[in-house]
Amino acid sequence: MPQVLPHDRLNRLSTATDKQIKDWKEGVSLQKDSGQTISQLINSAASDRWWFAYEHRHDANKLLRSKPPLYRSAISRYYYAMYHAMRACAFVFHGGDDHQGHSKLPSHIPKDFPPGAPWSNMLKDARDLRNRADYEPYPKSNISWKQDAFDLKKDADLFLSTTRIYLQSKGCIL
Repeated sequence: MPQVLPHDRLNRLSTATDKQIKDWKEGVSLQKDSGQTISQLINSAASDRWWFAYEHRHDANKLLRSKPPLYRSAISRYYYAMYHAMRACAFVFHGGDDHQGHSKLPSHIPKDFPPGAPWSNMLKDARDLRNRADYEPYPKSNISWKQDAFDLKKDADLFLSTTRIYLQSKGCIL
């Protein structure tokens, strides 16, 4: 039996824009077509993004093991592993992908994210290092990037393990 909505919700409906109504209809369609709630779909998308982060870390590890090791490229992949892992967490926490900008994401780490490491600074530093590795021609020597690559590997490993636990605690299946 249909329920009568409260006046404030009926008023919201009666003053909704065309775009709002289209968005609501899409939400209903997403739930109907998938058989999942929007929250479940959000968790599924976050899980997929975390696995995308995992692939980046896997690729970075292969770059470190290649002969010769490709330190600059590994740095780039480790950063993207960290970025996508945290982007998945922010998506679940904030309920949307409003903070995906590379310079914006470090300021929107979930408030309930596990304490310990300075997550925001680690992500900012990783981005700065990735920018140097991708865009600056110096230092030319591949070996001069070795320590940075191995240091960033440690940070990426910590990011992925911590984000995985966080996302699982939010109902994501990983």
